[in-house]
Amino acid sequence: MRKNGGASYLGLAVIILLVIAILYVGISALQDQRVYQREAAITPTPSITPRTVRITEDPALPTSTPTPCILQKNSIGIEVKQLQQRLKDLGYYSGDVDGQYGTGTQTAVTAFQAQHGLKADGVAGEQTLAILYSESAQTFVPTPTPSATPAMLSSGSSGDEVKALQSRLQQLGFYSGVLDGDYGKGTRAAVKLFQAQHGLDDDGIAGQKTLEMLYSNDAQPMLVTPTPAAVQVLAGSQPLLVNRQHPVASDFAPADLVNLSEYCDSSLVKIKYDGTQGVREAADALLRMLEAAKADGITNWQVSAAYRSYADQQRIFDNKVKSFQNNNPDWSLSRCRSAASVTVADPGASEHHTGLAFDMTVPNTSMFLGTPQCAWLHEHCWEYGFILRYTDEKQQITGFAGEAWHIRYVGTEHSLAMQQSGQCLEEYLGEVQQ
Repeated sequence: MRKNGGASYLGLAVIILLVIAILYVGISALQDQRVYQREAAITPTPSITPRTVRITEDPALPTSTPTPCILQKNSIGIEVKQLQQRLKDLGYYSGDVDGQYGTGTQTAVTAFQAQHGLKADGVAGEQTLAILYSESAQTFVPTPTPSATPAMLSSGSSGDEVKALQSRLQQLGFYSGVLDGDYGKGTRAAVKLFQAQHGLDDDGIAGQKTLEMLYSNDAQPMLVTPTPAAVQVLAGSQPLLVNRQHPVASDFAPADLVNLSEYCDSSLVKIKYDGTQGVREAADALLRMLEAAKADGITNWQVSAAYRSYADQQRIFDNKVKSFQNNNPDWSLSRCRSAASVTVADPGASEHHTGLAFDMTVPNTSMFLGTPQCAWLHEHCWEYGFILRYTDEKQQITGFAGEAWHIRYVGTEHSLAMQQSGQCLEEYLGEVQQ
């Protein structure tokens, strides 16, 4: 009996310990609950944010407009996925909708921005996203792929490529003619000016280098080149006008005269009279022109006259008057002088006083009109700064009969403008009497 009583006491002790442990655990849990409730009373329950909502949504389903944020290269997540899907729906993006903002996504964003007049930086900022998810977002309009650039355009070429060339030259200020798609002398002259200004060979042929420069961002607008001092000949920025109404003084002499017999390449041009002089600037232009003529197969040129002093012109005029007197004994001196002045300028009124005028002929023949040299000169002299000073069409204005051989250097700025407008020098300078 005594032994059984000890076992009962031991069991009772175990039960008491278990009860105590249960009570301890219960009291601790109750205390934790009270702490939780107290903290909950002072901390508001967080609301579900738009971002959280979007994360739980299936991107394949229609979504509300995302909260504005900035997405850019290397961004990842559901926002990028939605961006890619929207760009894809509009036709700007064709890659995987993977939530990774890579080069393809950046390119698509840039295209979207460019089409909508936004800063095309490839960063999807607040303004870009607002338009992207709005009803005003436009579907992608691809830029037409330009046709292959022709390898070369030159005199005689025609078509849309030439018209595009003319349009581009016109935008830059080099061409003012009609956009007719015909590569004529006006287009060739404009190409030459563009080439000269951009350090290219000024051959008037729109080859690969010229076309690449013309259509590049490096193409510069036409610069108005100041007229060289030699061309001005005391006339300011405009070409000097010498005629009966604007004669030079008897002591007039241009600067920088050179002896053409010594200065010019004899393989290009023959100088008919030793000692013939011309202004250096004009002589340089003449040689450039004759080099081009040679390249076109036109050679055998001669300069029959260039600079003349007042005394030289007086002698030539007097001889012409005497010739009329001898051939017409019954004519008065006044009538002979009037007849002479139709083909020979009065002293002081001759273009040759400037040193910028040349009489071009063919050696060993008195014929020039109708020769290949004449035809080439009339077509191309404008491109090198020369004008046809006297033509039959302008005789009433200039006061002189047409001289197919007589050219005058004024510089390309003026020669091309006159060629395109069809004006003679008097008209160009506004000296025509109304």
